[in-house]
Amino acid sequence: MSYQKHCPGCFADKAAEAVCPACGYDESTPRSPLFLPHGLVLANQYRVGKVLGRPGGFGITYLCWDVHLQQRMAVKEYLPRELATRAADGVTMVVHGDTERAAVRAGREQFLGEARIVARLNHPNVVRVRSFFNANDTAYLVMDYYEGRSLGDHLTQVERVMSPEAAIRLLLPVLDGLAYVHGNDVVHRDIKPHNIYLTAAGVPILLDFGAARQATNEQVSSLSVVVTEGYAPLEQYQRRTPQGPWTDIYGVAATLYRMLVGEAPPIAIDRIGDDPLAGNGWVGIPEGLHPILAQALAVRPEDRHDSAEALSRDLRHWLDGNPELARRVPTTAALPYASADPEAPTVTRVAAPPSTRVSSSFRRRASDREPVAPRRRADDLTPPAPPPVPTPAADPVPPPASTPIMTWRVRILILVGVTLIGFAAGFAFSL
Repeated sequence: MSYQKHCPGCFADKAAEAVCPACGYDESTPRSPLFLPHGLVLANQYRVGKVLGRPGGFGITYLCWDVHLQQRMAVKEYLPRELATRAADGVTMVVHGDTERAAVRAGREQFLGEARIVARLNHPNVVRVRSFFNANDTAYLVMDYYEGRSLGDHLTQVERVMSPEAAIRLLLPVLDGLAYVHGNDVVHRDIKPHNIYLTAAGVPILLDFGAARQATNEQVSSLSVVVTEGYAPLEQYQRRTPQGPWTDIYGVAATLYRMLVGEAPPIAIDRIGDDPLAGNGWVGIPEGLHPILAQALAVRPEDRHDSAEALSRDLRHWLDGNPELARRVPTTAALPYASADPEAPTVTRVAAPPSTRVSSSFRRRASDREPVAPRRRADDLTPPAPPPVPTPAADPVPPPASTPIMTWRVRILILVGVTLIGFAAGFAFSL
């Protein structure tokens, strides 16, 4: 059997041997028939190498060599395994049947939509899409390749639980990237450990925008249901429920919970009513961090932080040793649809001014952002006008007296005056 001259695992020259002396990649290891063969050149530019990460339900990502730029790239292929498979040539994608054809076509358009969305994003903590193209009856997108591993693999292979300080410092750049993404009217909708990549240089990169949506251009009724259990908030189980930055905030908080506790939070729909987190679900979470994470993981969207910047600010306060500066939430905030206790005090959080980078399409009503119990109307939240400031006067001015009613003495004097004027006029006329 012949092998590639250049290693499919790192593209170093291995002299057509099976095992690469540089990286140890074994080309003789059996390969799934769904994977493209080693050495295949896509679009006359990208030579296919090993598969990166775990193939998803809708695509496979390969390490490729750009023969023009002479550098490694990551190329993602659209291949929905439940709807299509590989043809006998091992390259072309074929649909299972006519009933799946429309779904595959729609999925491919969505896949290319991901490329168009991410191609205009440019942030050091967001994956960069360089190009996309159609080939082999499917579609491909070309991304920058980063040496490293996903956060999900790190938590599985290296350390199951991380210290709160290390976990938060790792996620803060991700929140910065999310703030930039949200500022461009894009919602990721699939934040989880396997979609956060840790480069060899220690930089976290937000990956996989396959579920992303441009909220300004898409109707709520057309949002598809994208769910990763434990990391997806309640609104992602409901096709017509609005989704926005608050959706991604839940995913980040669930990822942080996984990093601290060692397992994902309970499924969002299992938290309705009797929330498992309301009891001993916070074991392993520092006391000062608990209310911050509880707010970010609130089941009701309106109870969560209203922006990535807000959650980042609270986490930085905790790192700086000032948890009292972090906004508090009622302990019942994560218990949706429960009747409010009439004896409970009303807790009002003054929302921070929205970032100028965030589109108005993502801003919710003031009453939606206030974690209050019970909820009040927006007009109830309007602060009263300040009292007028008194100005000193030199001398006090007494209030004007009311006009007295005309007395009988005044009436007599007027009558006498009129009579005298009449006599004087008659006398003058007689002369």
